[in-house]
Amino acid sequence: MSENPTITELTPEQQALIPVSKDKWLNIARSTQRIDKYKAAESVKAAYKLINEPEPKIFFFDSIFSAINEYNDNDDLICFGLNDNLFQKLRFPLILDFEKIPEWEFYNLNRIRNSSVKDPQNYFEGELLDKLIIDLENEIYNSLEEQWDLTYFDLLESIDEEKFIPMDTQRKYIKYDLLIAECSYYDFCISVLNYPHDEQRWQILQNVVKNCPWFFPFQGICFICDRPIKLSFNQENRLYGDGEPAIEHADGYKVYANSGVLLPEKYGTIPTSEWKSQWLLEERNAELRRVLVHEVGFNRIYEELGAEELDSWKEYNLLKINNYIEVDEWESQDANEPMHLLKMTCPSTGHIHFLRVPPNINSAREGIRWVNWGFDPEEFAVQT
Repeated sequence: MSENPTITELTPEQQALIPVSKDKWLNIARSTQRIDKYKAAESVKAAYKLINEPEPKIFFFDSIFSAINEYNDNDDLICFGLNDNLFQKLRFPLILDFEKIPEWEFYNLNRIRNSSVKDPQNYFEGELLDKLIIDLENEIYNSLEEQWDLTYFDLLESIDEEKFIPMDTQRKYIKYDLLIAECSYYDFCISVLNYPHDEQRWQILQNVVKNCPWFFPFQGICFICDRPIKLSFNQENRLYGDGEPAIEHADGYKVYANSGVLLPEKYGTIPTSEWKSQWLLEERNAELRRVLVHEVGFNRIYEELGAEELDSWKEYNLLKINNYIEVDEWESQDANEPMHLLKMTCPSTGHIHFLRVPPNINSAREGIRWVNWGFDPEEFAVQT
């Protein structure tokens, strides 16, 4: 369709519908509504038919945790996975002649723009296509990727040692979060821009995404996992639960998280206001230590662990926290370093504020220069 003029910009009316389409699919991605098992089963059957596979026997589970336990407990469930085949056939409903697309294009998932599959009629100018994909897909994809990654890494800690996570349910083989994100783009192109498309594939794709939040297709068998009954986010839209799960399923499976960081149950079940500075002395995981430092705060760390004063200058004090050594998980000697804080006391109000400074800083004035981007404190005082 080369006679079509290239679109270099959208009309104001079309531009206004971008967040509408994105929010529609983001709400689907974050839904905690229980699935309709009949609709889910019919959606899967239609998807299997699309790849010329017979109807599978369908198993429903309240969570991926339950599905993996069933897989491990049943010796008969040694199945051939259909993830890649089904995934690629469901994608790209804008392509009318699917067979003309080279196979390598389907696996080029790391590039934002792929004109052969994202804009097969060459409607869009390149930068506009890139911007559309980012505006419509990125937030949805990032949200679902975080949800899945937290669940997957928690599963690694939660399942019994003698059990395993089947290859076709491992993160690198599951790409349905990408499908939900792409639906936002496809929906906009089809419903707003009247883009020509394969109606059958588009309908099957929508049904699968809406009715089967997480599913694992095998030859002859399909596992469908229900949505969480709870998803909790902070103001930055990161998965977060303060003393409670960030993700919870009907079967009792729970995932604890702090701003997208997976928490062990020993931290996740306790409100952050009750977290202890002493935990820092025992925690070996660097990422968890950063979360602990952020939530406990330097004021409490100073009060509860105590500190040695290394230097002072006017209302500034350079402190070294007692007994705290930053050790990485591999216990590398090069990573062993203390926590140095610059304590600042407001002369007029007496308010105390702390900032962390690098451990190689050994004087208060040097710490002030580091905080003030290289300005000497005397020069900074004159300028302000």
